[in-house]
Amino acid sequence: MEIEFELVTVHGEDVLMRTAVNYMDDELREEIHAEMAPCTAQAFCDEYARRHKEKYGQEWIIN
Repeated sequence: MEIEFELVTVHGEDVLMRTAVNYMDDELREEIHAEMAPCTAQAFCDEYARRHKEKYGQEWIIN
């Protein structure tokens, strides 16, 4: 299975990784990719959520 079709959990909701990527800050996403790849989609999203809150002072929300 390709990573974009994996389910990840964000705030208790399961979403496709490719959907989650659409709600990511490009700069943060690329930074995390450079540091963590390869890793699981869930580990990537967990780290993204942590850094998003650090950078923006609010939770990462997927609508």
